[in-house]
Amino acid sequence: MASHKITMGIDVGSTSVKTIITGKEKNQKTPVILGTGASPSYGLRKGIIVNPEDVANTIKKSVKLASEKLDTKPKRAFVSIGGTGIKALKATGSVVISRADQEISKEDLKRAINQSESQLKRNSSSYFLNREIIHFFPISYKIDDDPVIGNPVGMKGEKLEVETLFITSLSHHLNNLIKSVEMAGITPENVVADSLAMSKALLTKKEKEVGCLVANIGGDTSSIIVFEEGNPISLEIFPIGSNHITYDIAQGFQLLLDEADQLKFSYSNDTTIKRKLNPIIIPRLNDIFDLIDVHLNKIKRSRLLPAGAIITGGGANLAGINEIAKDQLKIPVQSNQISFGEDQKNNIINDPSWSVAIGLCCSAIKEENNNLIANTSAVGKKAKQILWHCVKNFLP
Repeated sequence: MASHKITMGIDVGSTSVKTIITGKEKNQKTPVILGTGASPSYGLRKGIIVNPEDVANTIKKSVKLASEKLDTKPKRAFVSIGGTGIKALKATGSVVISRADQEISKEDLKRAINQSESQLKRNSSSYFLNREIIHFFPISYKIDDDPVIGNPVGMKGEKLEVETLFITSLSHHLNNLIKSVEMAGITPENVVADSLAMSKALLTKKEKEVGCLVANIGGDTSSIIVFEEGNPISLEIFPIGSNHITYDIAQGFQLLLDEADQLKFSYSNDTTIKRKLNPIIIPRLNDIFDLIDVHLNKIKRSRLLPAGAIITGGGANLAGINEIAKDQLKIPVQSNQISFGEDQKNNIINDPSWSVAIGLCCSAIKEENNNLIANTSAVGKKAKQILWHCVKNFLP
Protein backbone atom coordinates (compact mmCIF):
# COMPACT_ATOMS: atom_id res chain seq x y z
CA MET A 1 0.00 0.00 0.00
CA ALA A 2 1.47 3.31 -1.03
CA SER A 3 0.25 5.33 1.93
CA HIS A 4 -0.07 9.07 2.05
CA LYS A 5 0.56 9.11 5.80
CA ILE A 6 1.98 6.45 8.11
CA THR A 7 1.44 6.51 11.87
CA MET A 8 2.77 4.12 14.50
CA GLY A 9 1.64 3.56 18.08
CA ILE A 10 3.72 1.58 20.57
CA ASP A 11 2.03 0.47 23.78
CA VAL A 12 4.73 -0.41 26.32
CA GLY A 13 2.74 -2.57 28.73
CA SER A 14 3.77 -4.71 31.69
CA THR A 15 2.73 -7.93 29.93
CA SER A 16 3.59 -7.16 26.32
CA VAL A 17 4.68 -4.40 23.95
CA LYS A 18 2.11 -3.92 21.21
CA THR A 19 2.71 -1.97 18.00
CA ILE A 20 0.16 -0.84 15.43
CA ILE A 21 1.04 0.83 12.13
CA THR A 22 -1.69 2.63 10.23
CA GLY A 23 -1.75 4.26 6.81
CA LYS A 24 -4.01 6.43 4.73
CA GLU A 25 -3.96 6.96 0.99
CA LYS A 26 -4.78 10.35 -0.47
CA ASN A 27 -8.26 9.27 -1.55
CA GLN A 28 -9.14 7.68 1.79
CA LYS A 29 -11.10 9.47 4.47
CA THR A 30 -9.95 7.24 7.30
CA PRO A 31 -6.80 5.19 7.93
CA VAL A 32 -6.45 1.42 7.84
CA ILE A 33 -4.31 -0.88 9.94
CA LEU A 34 -1.26 -1.97 7.95
CA GLY A 35 0.50 -4.07 10.53
CA THR A 36 0.49 -5.25 14.13
CA GLY A 37 3.12 -6.78 16.35
CA ALA A 38 3.24 -7.98 19.95
CA SER A 39 6.16 -9.23 21.99
CA PRO A 40 6.27 -10.34 25.66
CA SER A 41 7.56 -7.58 27.95
CA TYR A 42 10.83 -7.75 29.83
CA GLY A 43 12.50 -5.09 31.93
CA LEU A 44 9.36 -3.70 33.60
CA ARG A 45 8.05 -4.04 37.14
CA LYS A 46 4.53 -2.84 37.96
CA GLY A 47 4.59 -1.05 34.63
CA ILE A 48 7.76 0.90 35.48
CA ILE A 49 10.90 0.42 33.36
CA VAL A 50 13.76 -1.04 35.41
CA ASN A 51 15.91 -2.26 32.52
CA PRO A 52 15.86 0.00 29.44
CA GLU A 53 17.94 -2.42 27.35
CA ASP A 54 15.44 -5.26 27.81
CA VAL A 55 12.55 -2.93 26.98
CA ALA A 56 14.39 -1.67 23.87
CA ASN A 57 14.83 -5.25 22.63
CA THR A 58 11.14 -5.95 23.17
CA ILE A 59 10.18 -2.79 21.28
CA LYS A 60 12.45 -3.82 18.38
CA LYS A 61 10.74 -7.22 18.13
CA SER A 62 7.26 -5.71 18.28
CA VAL A 63 8.00 -3.08 15.61
CA LYS A 64 9.68 -5.66 13.39
CA LEU A 65 6.58 -7.87 13.49
CA ALA A 66 4.29 -4.92 12.75
CA SER A 67 6.35 -3.71 9.79
CA GLU A 68 7.35 -7.02 8.20
CA LYS A 69 4.89 -6.60 5.30
CA LEU A 70 5.76 -2.95 4.67
CA ASP A 71 8.32 -1.64 2.24
CA THR A 72 9.92 0.54 4.90
CA LYS A 73 9.83 0.49 8.70
CA PRO A 74 8.46 3.68 10.30
CA LYS A 75 11.03 5.56 12.36
CA ARG A 76 8.71 7.70 14.49
CA ALA A 77 5.98 6.70 16.91
CA PHE A 78 3.55 7.78 19.59
CA VAL A 79 4.42 5.84 22.75
CA SER A 80 2.40 5.04 25.87
CA ILE A 81 3.54 5.46 29.44
CA GLY A 82 1.79 3.81 32.36
CA GLY A 83 2.32 1.87 35.55
CA THR A 84 2.36 2.95 39.16
CA GLY A 85 4.69 5.84 38.30
CA ILE A 86 1.77 7.82 36.85
CA LYS A 87 -0.16 10.11 39.20
CA ALA A 88 -2.75 12.88 38.74
CA LEU A 89 -3.15 16.02 40.85
CA LYS A 90 -5.40 19.08 40.74
CA ALA A 91 -4.55 22.69 41.46
CA THR A 92 -6.21 26.08 41.07
CA GLY A 93 -4.74 29.30 39.69
CA SER A 94 -6.24 32.76 39.39
CA VAL A 95 -5.26 35.95 37.55
CA VAL A 96 -6.56 39.49 37.15
CA ILE A 97 -7.92 40.11 33.66
CA SER A 98 -5.35 42.04 31.65
CA ARG A 99 -7.52 43.95 29.15
CA ALA A 100 -8.98 47.35 30.00
CA ASP A 101 -12.44 46.25 28.84
CA GLN A 102 -12.17 43.17 31.15
CA GLU A 103 -12.71 40.72 28.29
CA ILE A 104 -10.99 37.40 28.97
CA SER A 105 -8.38 36.48 26.37
CA LYS A 106 -6.52 33.27 25.51
CA GLU A 107 -3.47 34.80 27.18
CA ASP A 108 -5.43 35.27 30.43
CA LEU A 109 -6.44 31.62 30.31
CA LYS A 110 -2.85 30.52 29.73
CA ARG A 111 -1.65 32.69 32.63
CA ALA A 112 -4.27 31.17 34.95
CA ILE A 113 -3.21 27.65 33.96
CA ASN A 114 0.43 28.58 34.56
CA GLN A 115 -0.55 29.92 37.96
CA SER A 116 -2.25 26.62 38.81
CA GLU A 117 0.96 24.78 37.89
CA SER A 118 3.00 27.13 40.07
CA GLN A 119 0.54 26.68 42.92
CA LEU A 120 0.73 22.90 42.56
CA LYS A 121 4.51 22.93 42.76
CA ARG A 122 4.49 25.27 45.76
CA ASN A 123 2.07 23.03 47.62
CA SER A 124 3.87 19.81 46.65
CA SER A 125 7.49 20.87 46.27
CA SER A 126 8.94 17.58 47.58
CA TYR A 127 6.55 15.61 45.38
CA PHE A 128 8.04 17.17 42.23
CA LEU A 129 11.66 16.42 43.09
CA ASN A 130 11.38 13.23 41.06
CA ARG A 131 8.40 13.96 38.81
CA GLU A 132 7.51 15.61 35.52
CA ILE A 133 4.17 16.92 34.24
CA ILE A 134 3.28 15.13 31.02
CA HIS A 135 -0.28 16.40 30.40
CA PHE A 136 -2.55 19.07 31.80
CA PHE A 137 -6.23 19.87 31.30
CA PRO A 138 -8.27 22.88 32.46
CA ILE A 139 -11.38 21.29 33.95
CA SER A 140 -13.39 24.11 35.55
CA TYR A 141 -13.56 27.90 35.52
CA LYS A 142 -14.78 30.74 37.70
CA ILE A 143 -15.17 34.42 36.83
CA ASP A 144 -15.28 36.66 39.89
CA ASP A 145 -15.93 33.54 42.01
CA ASP A 146 -18.94 32.47 39.91
CA PRO A 147 -18.70 29.05 38.16
CA VAL A 148 -18.69 29.20 34.36
CA ILE A 149 -19.84 26.46 32.01
CA GLY A 150 -17.67 26.08 28.94
CA ASN A 151 -14.67 28.07 27.79
CA PRO A 152 -14.46 31.52 29.44
CA VAL A 153 -12.55 33.25 26.61
CA GLY A 154 -14.59 36.21 25.37
CA MET A 155 -16.52 36.62 28.62
CA LYS A 156 -15.93 39.58 30.93
CA GLY A 157 -14.88 39.93 34.55
CA GLU A 158 -12.15 41.12 36.91
CA LYS A 159 -10.67 37.77 37.98
CA LEU A 160 -10.38 34.39 36.23
CA GLU A 161 -9.88 31.20 38.22
CA VAL A 162 -9.01 27.87 36.60
CA GLU A 163 -8.87 24.41 38.14
CA THR A 164 -6.40 22.20 36.25
CA LEU A 165 -5.79 18.47 36.23
CA PHE A 166 -2.09 17.58 35.95
CA ILE A 167 -0.93 14.10 34.95
CA THR A 168 2.60 13.39 36.11
CA SER A 169 5.22 10.68 35.71
CA LEU A 170 8.24 9.63 37.72
CA SER A 171 11.18 11.32 36.00
CA HIS A 172 13.35 8.21 35.82
CA HIS A 173 10.48 6.19 34.36
CA LEU A 174 9.87 8.81 31.68
CA ASN A 175 13.56 9.14 30.88
CA ASN A 176 14.00 5.36 30.73
CA LEU A 177 11.04 5.06 28.37
CA ILE A 178 12.51 7.67 26.02
CA LYS A 179 15.89 5.94 26.25
CA SER A 180 14.38 2.53 25.46
CA VAL A 181 12.48 3.79 22.43
CA GLU A 182 15.53 5.57 21.06
CA MET A 183 17.72 2.49 21.66
CA ALA A 184 15.20 0.57 19.55
CA GLY A 185 15.88 2.97 16.67
CA ILE A 186 12.59 4.85 16.99
CA THR A 187 12.09 8.58 17.52
CA PRO A 188 9.28 9.19 20.06
CA GLU A 189 7.05 11.89 18.60
CA ASN A 190 4.92 12.01 21.72
CA VAL A 191 4.57 10.23 25.05
CA VAL A 192 0.95 9.72 26.09
CA ALA A 193 -0.41 8.35 29.38
CA ASP A 194 -1.92 4.98 28.49
CA SER A 195 -5.24 5.82 30.18
CA LEU A 196 -5.56 8.94 28.06
CA ALA A 197 -4.60 7.06 24.88
CA MET A 198 -7.21 4.35 25.31
CA SER A 199 -9.92 6.93 25.88
CA LYS A 200 -9.20 8.26 22.37
CA ALA A 201 -10.18 4.90 20.91
CA LEU A 202 -13.06 3.99 23.19
CA LEU A 203 -15.11 7.03 24.16
CA THR A 204 -17.55 9.14 22.21
CA LYS A 205 -17.96 12.88 22.75
CA LYS A 206 -21.35 12.20 24.30
CA GLU A 207 -19.94 9.74 26.83
CA LYS A 208 -17.21 12.19 27.82
CA GLU A 209 -19.75 14.96 28.17
CA VAL A 210 -22.30 13.23 30.41
CA GLY A 211 -19.77 11.36 32.56
CA CYS A 212 -18.04 8.01 32.22
CA LEU A 213 -14.91 6.08 33.08
CA VAL A 214 -12.58 3.68 31.30
CA ALA A 215 -11.03 0.92 33.39
CA ASN A 216 -7.92 -0.68 31.93
CA ILE A 217 -7.31 -4.08 33.55
CA GLY A 218 -3.66 -4.60 32.66
CA GLY A 219 -1.10 -7.17 33.71
CA ASP A 220 0.60 -5.75 36.81
CA THR A 221 -1.68 -2.74 37.25
CA SER A 222 -5.19 -1.49 36.62
CA SER A 223 -5.99 2.12 35.79
CA ILE A 224 -9.03 4.33 35.42
CA ILE A 225 -9.65 7.67 33.78
CA VAL A 226 -12.86 9.56 34.53
CA PHE A 227 -14.45 12.07 32.15
CA GLU A 228 -17.11 14.70 32.76
CA GLU A 229 -18.24 17.70 30.69
CA GLY A 230 -15.87 16.59 27.96
CA ASN A 231 -12.71 16.69 30.10
CA PRO A 232 -10.71 14.13 32.08
CA ILE A 233 -11.30 14.97 35.75
CA SER A 234 -9.40 12.14 37.42
CA LEU A 235 -6.86 9.40 36.72
CA GLU A 236 -5.70 6.69 39.10
CA ILE A 237 -3.42 3.63 38.93
CA PHE A 238 -3.88 0.59 41.17
CA PRO A 239 -1.06 -1.94 41.83
CA ILE A 240 -3.15 -4.99 40.98
CA GLY A 241 -3.95 -6.53 37.61
CA SER A 242 -4.80 -9.74 35.81
CA ASN A 243 -1.31 -11.18 36.38
CA HIS A 244 -2.16 -11.47 40.06
CA ILE A 245 -5.03 -13.78 39.07
CA THR A 246 -2.55 -15.86 37.06
CA TYR A 247 -0.27 -16.16 40.10
CA ASP A 248 -3.19 -17.22 42.31
CA ILE A 249 -4.25 -19.90 39.80
CA ALA A 250 -0.68 -21.17 39.40
CA GLN A 251 -0.31 -21.48 43.16
CA GLY A 252 -3.74 -22.97 43.78
CA PHE A 253 -3.57 -25.52 40.94
CA GLN A 254 0.21 -26.05 40.99
CA LEU A 255 0.54 -25.01 37.33
CA LEU A 256 3.25 -23.28 35.35
CA LEU A 257 2.56 -19.57 34.85
CA ASP A 258 1.89 -19.97 31.09
CA GLU A 259 -0.56 -22.79 31.80
CA ALA A 260 -2.29 -20.76 34.49
CA ASP A 261 -2.57 -17.76 32.16
CA GLN A 262 -4.16 -19.85 29.42
CA LEU A 263 -6.57 -21.44 31.88
CA LYS A 264 -7.57 -17.99 33.18
CA PHE A 265 -9.08 -17.04 29.82
CA SER A 266 -10.37 -20.41 28.60
CA TYR A 267 -12.24 -21.97 31.48
CA SER A 268 -15.70 -20.43 31.00
CA ASN A 269 -17.18 -23.36 29.03
CA ASP A 270 -16.06 -26.04 31.49
CA THR A 271 -18.48 -26.17 34.42
CA THR A 272 -16.22 -28.26 36.65
CA ILE A 273 -13.15 -26.05 36.21
CA LYS A 274 -15.32 -22.94 36.44
CA ARG A 275 -16.57 -24.09 39.85
CA LYS A 276 -12.96 -24.42 41.04
CA LEU A 277 -11.63 -21.23 39.47
CA ASN A 278 -14.41 -18.80 40.38
CA PRO A 279 -13.40 -18.71 44.08
CA ILE A 280 -9.94 -17.59 42.92
CA ILE A 281 -10.82 -15.19 40.11
CA ILE A 282 -13.92 -13.45 41.45
CA PRO A 283 -12.35 -12.21 44.74
CA ARG A 284 -9.42 -10.69 42.82
CA LEU A 285 -11.77 -8.89 40.46
CA ASN A 286 -13.82 -7.73 43.42
CA ASP A 287 -10.62 -6.29 44.90
CA ILE A 288 -9.96 -4.31 41.71
CA PHE A 289 -13.47 -2.89 41.44
CA ASP A 290 -13.57 -2.15 45.18
CA LEU A 291 -10.46 0.01 44.71
CA ILE A 292 -12.13 1.76 41.77
CA ASP A 293 -15.30 2.43 43.75
CA VAL A 294 -13.30 3.80 46.69
CA HIS A 295 -11.63 6.24 44.28
CA LEU A 296 -14.98 7.24 42.78
CA ASN A 297 -16.25 7.92 46.30
CA LYS A 298 -13.16 10.03 46.94
CA ILE A 299 -13.89 12.25 43.94
CA LYS A 300 -17.65 12.19 44.67
CA ARG A 301 -18.59 10.33 41.48
CA SER A 302 -19.57 6.93 42.85
CA ARG A 303 -22.74 5.75 41.06
CA LEU A 304 -22.94 9.16 39.37
CA LEU A 305 -21.58 8.47 35.88
CA PRO A 306 -24.58 8.19 33.50
CA ALA A 307 -22.53 6.79 30.59
CA GLY A 308 -21.13 4.14 32.91
CA ALA A 309 -17.86 2.27 32.56
CA ILE A 310 -16.00 0.67 29.69
CA ILE A 311 -13.78 -2.23 30.68
CA THR A 312 -10.71 -2.71 28.53
CA GLY A 313 -7.15 -4.08 28.66
CA GLY A 314 -6.09 -7.72 28.57
CA GLY A 315 -8.03 -8.50 31.75
CA ALA A 316 -11.27 -7.46 30.03
CA ASN A 317 -11.21 -10.86 28.32
CA LEU A 318 -11.97 -12.59 31.63
CA ALA A 319 -15.36 -14.30 31.65
CA GLY A 320 -18.04 -12.48 33.65
CA ILE A 321 -15.96 -9.37 34.34
CA ASN A 322 -18.67 -6.96 33.14
CA GLU A 323 -21.23 -8.44 35.51
CA ILE A 324 -18.82 -8.21 38.44
CA ALA A 325 -18.00 -4.60 37.57
CA LYS A 326 -21.68 -3.69 37.28
CA ASP A 327 -22.46 -5.29 40.62
CA GLN A 328 -19.59 -3.52 42.38
CA LEU A 329 -19.83 -0.07 40.77
CA LYS A 330 -23.63 0.16 40.39
CA ILE A 331 -23.37 1.86 36.98
CA PRO A 332 -23.85 0.62 33.40
CA VAL A 333 -20.89 -1.41 32.13
CA GLN A 334 -19.97 -2.23 28.57
CA SER A 335 -17.18 -4.05 26.84
CA ASN A 336 -14.39 -2.66 24.73
CA GLN A 337 -15.90 -1.07 21.58
CA ILE A 338 -13.36 0.39 19.19
CA SER A 339 -14.30 2.23 16.03
CA PHE A 340 -11.25 2.73 13.86
CA GLY A 341 -11.02 3.25 10.12
CA GLU A 342 -13.18 1.59 7.54
CA ASP A 343 -13.46 -1.98 6.27
CA GLN A 344 -11.05 -3.26 8.91
CA LYS A 345 -10.32 -6.96 8.58
CA ASN A 346 -7.82 -7.20 11.43
CA ASN A 347 -9.62 -8.59 14.47
CA ILE A 348 -7.35 -6.76 16.91
CA ILE A 349 -9.94 -3.96 17.01
CA ASN A 350 -12.17 -6.44 18.88
CA ASP A 351 -9.42 -7.35 21.36
CA PRO A 352 -9.43 -4.98 24.37
CA SER A 353 -5.72 -5.54 25.02
CA TRP A 354 -5.02 -3.43 21.89
CA SER A 355 -7.06 -0.37 22.92
CA VAL A 356 -4.03 1.67 24.08
CA ALA A 357 -2.06 1.05 20.87
CA ILE A 358 -5.05 1.98 18.73
CA GLY A 359 -5.64 5.05 20.89
CA LEU A 360 -2.04 6.14 20.28
CA CYS A 361 -2.66 6.04 16.53
CA CYS A 362 -5.87 8.02 17.06
CA SER A 363 -3.86 10.59 19.03
CA ALA A 364 -1.27 10.82 16.26
CA ILE A 365 -3.93 11.36 13.60
CA LYS A 366 -5.73 13.99 15.69
CA GLU A 367 -2.56 15.93 16.42
CA GLU A 368 -1.58 15.82 12.77
CA ASN A 369 -4.99 17.15 11.77
CA ASN A 370 -4.88 19.87 14.43
CA ASN A 371 -1.33 20.79 13.50
CA LEU A 372 -0.34 20.89 17.16
CA ILE A 373 3.12 22.05 18.18
CA ALA A 374 5.39 20.56 20.83
CA ASN A 375 5.45 22.33 24.16
CA THR A 376 8.62 24.27 24.86
CA SER A 377 8.37 24.55 28.63
CA ALA A 378 11.26 23.57 30.88
CA VAL A 379 9.45 20.29 31.50
CA GLY A 380 9.22 19.58 27.79
CA LYS A 381 12.88 20.40 27.21
CA LYS A 382 13.95 18.09 30.01
CA ALA A 383 11.94 15.31 28.39
CA LYS A 384 13.79 15.97 25.13
CA GLN A 385 10.97 18.19 23.85
CA ILE A 386 8.70 15.31 22.84
CA LEU A 387 5.95 15.84 25.41
CA TRP A 388 2.85 17.67 24.28
CA HIS A 389 0.51 19.50 26.61
CA CYS A 390 -3.07 18.73 25.66
CA VAL A 391 -4.44 22.12 26.70
CA LYS A 392 -4.48 23.27 23.07
CA ASN A 393 -7.35 20.90 22.42
CA PHE A 394 -9.46 22.93 24.85
CA LEU A 395 -8.60 26.44 23.72
CA PRO A 396 -10.67 28.16 21.02
